[in-house]
Amino acid sequence: MPKALNEEQILGYKKNGFVSPVPIFNAAEVAACRADVEKTESTMGEFFRGIGQTKFYLRFPWAYKMATHPKLLDAVEDLIGPDIMIYHNTAWIKEPSDDAYVSWHQDNTYFGHNPCNVLTAWIALSPATERSGCMQFLPGSHKAGLRNLNAPDVGGGNMLSSGQNVDISSDTIDPVSIVLQPGEASIHHAFLVHGSLPNTGNDRRMGITFIYHPPSLGQLGEVRTSALLVRGEDQFGNFDHEQAPIRDDDAGNTARHEEAVSSYRRKVRELGNVTVDRFD
Repeated sequence: MPKALNEEQILGYKKNGFVSPVPIFNAAEVAACRADVEKTESTMGEFFRGIGQTKFYLRFPWAYKMATHPKLLDAVEDLIGPDIMIYHNTAWIKEPSDDAYVSWHQDNTYFGHNPCNVLTAWIALSPATERSGCMQFLPGSHKAGLRNLNAPDVGGGNMLSSGQNVDISSDTIDPVSIVLQPGEASIHHAFLVHGSLPNTGNDRRMGITFIYHPPSLGQLGEVRTSALLVRGEDQFGNFDHEQAPIRDDDAGNTARHEEAVSSYRRKVRELGNVTVDRFD
């Protein structure tokens, strides 16, 4: 029996490649999460645009707490089963009236998981509306698998690295805007084609993503990477096991985070993206 989602939502995920909105955090929890992100920005400068753009659930207890929120893991379990690893996460922050956008892409371009039983949970820390540049999905596009990266970059505000765009010119399905209120999440398949437009609103558009998969998956290529077991057990050993952060000021967090990011970036380069150092 599902723990968080209903049967209609689960069937919708299989058909369309996403489920949204999914309520996760209450008002107090999401306010605390936003405060943690902005405190990190104020004390560590461009952290979320450097090495901190990737896997920062290993660096900060507050991010690990977000990633392992029981409501979030219950929804993930309903879609991929009781054994859950977190592989990656990212902060997606668009400033008001900025030209930053995210071109059409697929998440598994960077991961190489095989088979692709991988999902992304996108958690809103501020209102994600059409005006603020919420995500847009192409429903059902996950069924076609991984696409060729053959579309050129358009404009200088792309938050993705060069060469990661997919061409949607032949798609006949209209994009769907994914409007979220703070504390809500959307969950999408890692093959789903998605992107977002610039923030023309008055508030920052802030979202945190977490990528989950079962331990049974393998990866394309030879580079071995790591993941953090957050529920259930790992009977396969396909990923090196990561360690949850101990406390904010623990030097071990930093070292383990940097080691995990290093292997992740080697994998992304192995899969053909040589510009990973700009944005993950």
